[in-house]
Amino acid sequence: GLSNPFRGLLKLGSLERRGAMGIWKEFCCELSPLELRLFLDHEDRICVESYSLLRCESLALTHSDGRFELVFLGKKLYLRAPSRDEAEDWLDRIREALQKCRPQVEEEEEWETLEYPEDDGEGQPIQSDSAALLQYSDVPGNSFDWTPAHEPELDAIKEAVLYMDVDKTWVPFIFSLSLETLKCFKVRNNDKILSNSYGIETIQDILPDTSLGGPAFFKVITSKAVLKLQAENAEEAALWRDLVREVLMSYLEGAEEALTLGGSLDGHSQVILKNIVKENSFLLQYLVAIPVEKGLDSQSFICAGCSRQIGFSFAKPKLCAFSGLYYCDSCHRDDETVIPSRLIHNWDLTKRGVCRQALKFLTQIRNQPLIDLKLVNESLYDHVERMGRIRRSREQLKLLGDYLIMCRSGALKELSKRLDHRHYLLECPHKYSVADLRQIADGVFETFLQSLLQFASHHVYNCDLCTQRGFICQICNSSDIIFPFEFDTTTR
Repeated sequence: GLSNPFRGLLKLGSLERRGAMGIWKEFCCELSPLELRLFLDHEDRICVESYSLLRCESLALTHSDGRFELVFLGKKLYLRAPSRDEAEDWLDRIREALQKCRPQVEEEEEWETLEYPEDDGEGQPIQSDSAALLQYSDVPGNSFDWTPAHEPELDAIKEAVLYMDVDKTWVPFIFSLSLETLKCFKVRNNDKILSNSYGIETIQDILPDTSLGGPAFFKVITSKAVLKLQAENAEEAALWRDLVREVLMSYLEGAEEALTLGGSLDGHSQVILKNIVKENSFLLQYLVAIPVEKGLDSQSFICAGCSRQIGFSFAKPKLCAFSGLYYCDSCHRDDETVIPSRLIHNWDLTKRGVCRQALKFLTQIRNQPLIDLKLVNESLYDHVERMGRIRRSREQLKLLGDYLIMCRSGALKELSKRLDHRHYLLECPHKYSVADLRQIADGVFETFLQSLLQFASHHVYNCDLCTQRGFICQICNSSDIIFPFEFDTTTR
């Protein structure tokens, strides 16, 4: 009569996953009939990633030591099992799940035109949803003009005519795909006129939609609209889908790499960050990379926050110094803050105007140690005297923390109160949060570190337990006790 906690699971076990920086990290993995889920902690059930098997494109064993890879819509997931046999078992179970959730069609589907009676017995045409769909079932290529008569955009990866559903009517547009945007142009008086522009960060998915009339139809799902499109033929539609996915994956990997530069996070921080990223994922890339202004035309003269028209005779555009995008006066209230990327790379401590969205994002992540200066720009320590002193203090604090962590006197609790939830200061000398960077710019962070060093060193010098963990010089054998955090007088 007890419930089975493993009901529906095809396999459960531990696997290592390779991150963007090539570091392997262990996860608890669950394979269900439709999903592969990765957990940081099996007991706390902290799910950090899930992959739908419906989107799995390929899987293969890559090495005899148990390494294998899965490909989901162009994004590779590198995994490692404890042994080759275990890896092969995972792959077998995943193949079984794929066959059940996504049976392979051996023959190409044949499309037939359904014929409806001209009237329903009362002499009136049928006006049902099914009948409405018949408007879309024109044979592509016969009644539409697919020849673009204009030069493609300079940054275009692909540019072609696509027909878009506008109020149940197929209207021709020229679509241009670049690494940053999907632009939509109208043709008027033999000129290309920008009708709309969708940033790659706003595209959520691109899917075939045969319900519109055949394999040449597909839809692009963005954060603001769903675009129903028709290509010249099935091959052209498949090419568009592949290219948009590749560009989207390239963007997501860039954002993930920018985040990875911040260093590894504990499980709690990852969950918090994951919730924030859902809302403002495109802002992560600007945390450690200086933004480049792209101009109002790249946004189609539309506010990046609320889609309001800006520029020329419309609302005055305001530049966000954090993202390099333009906003209207409702989304940008001239709030000023230090820009993390400019401080890290240029030692620019100037406060600049940012939009409300960026300010909210920076406030949400302000206490998370996302920026690892050793990975992002280690040369800052050498070029800026203040940062050199801060690194020295951080290294001393880490060594002092090793003493207090081992001490049974309870001094660590008192230090934790003074740290104000910044326990990462005792773990890695190169990790910084947005709050740390703001305090560095204000000139108070160095004073804060000195107060921590004074408290911790005073305890070590006066604690019987900690002094017994000191050292004697191995060269002169003097009776003076020396400690590794005494940089002025000792060398390790």
